[in-house]
Amino acid sequence: MEHLDKPTILIVDDDELMRSLIGEAISDCYQVLSAASGEECLQVAALKRPDLILLDVEMPGLDGYETCHRLKADSDLGSIPVIFVSAHDEIEARIHGYEAGADDYIVKPLEMRELRAKISGLLSRVSERTQLKEMASYASKTAMTAMCSMSEIGSLLQTMQAFNACNSYPALVDAALQGLAAYGLDGVVQVRSPGGAVTRSTHGDANPLEASVIGHMADMERILQYRNRLSITYPSVSLLVSNLPTEDPDRCGRLRDHLAVLVESAEVRAASLIADAQTRLRGERIAASVQQITKVLHDIDQDQRRSRAATSQAIQDMTTKLERAYIQLALTEKQEEFFAGITSESVTRVLDAQLAETGQQDKMTTVIGELQKMLSL
Repeated sequence: MEHLDKPTILIVDDDELMRSLIGEAISDCYQVLSAASGEECLQVAALKRPDLILLDVEMPGLDGYETCHRLKADSDLGSIPVIFVSAHDEIEARIHGYEAGADDYIVKPLEMRELRAKISGLLSRVSERTQLKEMASYASKTAMTAMCSMSEIGSLLQTMQAFNACNSYPALVDAALQGLAAYGLDGVVQVRSPGGAVTRSTHGDANPLEASVIGHMADMERILQYRNRLSITYPSVSLLVSNLPTEDPDRCGRLRDHLAVLVESAEVRAASLIADAQTRLRGERIAASVQQITKVLHDIDQDQRRSRAATSQAIQDMTTKLERAYIQLALTEKQEEFFAGITSESVTRVLDAQLAETGQQDKMTTVIGELQKMLSL
């Protein structure tokens, strides 16, 4: 099986003896093919794709120059290196060979060491050129991939920035769809909140089937791909892509990663919107409760103040009536002092109780004032 690793040399010469001599001289290092004419050379080259062609110049039918022209004009065979073998050493013959597209030129009678050196040198140069082309192609492809990846990352960053400015669920859905469109993709985005779900596609409002499919995705795995369809699901956000570029595996893989980050970022913003809404709702409920408590306390405060005023008036009226009763009853001085003492003691107790309530009332008034200030913020 060793010969399979040897380069293949096609020897083209109408002289059978010359073909045999050259073949024997190089067969230890190369696989050898032979052709007796230019026409046969083209046929063998197309069938076997040799690594190098030794081409005689003077042959009946197609000569070496025309054969070389046709080889170089063929898109499949044009890269095969050609060494002309000629009995002419004039500069005109060499120029003619150069114009025909040959890579080197050797003159008969052949010096086999020179021939072997030319073959080896030319194959090495061709190998180096092939490696350089492959390296250049790889570098170009890598650069293009990097540029595409940078562009895709740029689109992702722009979308994430747009998420930060979204203050509603519809705005968040639209920003996600714009990010999807930046990659040339079609799909559906759904954002779920305590108040319901917002579902839209890159072509407008989602149809009932799209809404149903993406709605059921909430209970599916985080990332699923089936052919060119991709679904990414988070608790509050789901994305369904319908035209993933599976014909380009590298780009397809990058897009999967970018879209996963995109949906995760949308999920973070959705969670923030939900938290903000819950905070606002709690604030509104607290404000309503404070307002109600303030009103109740204010009413109690007014009732208690009116009650104290009424009590004071009642005591005053009672004292006046008692004084009149003393005169009408014609009580003795000692009896008046007795009843006056009882009355004074009772009034004093009532006034002391009112005085204690006044301190509590002032505290309640202060609390009401603070609550009213809170409501006015």
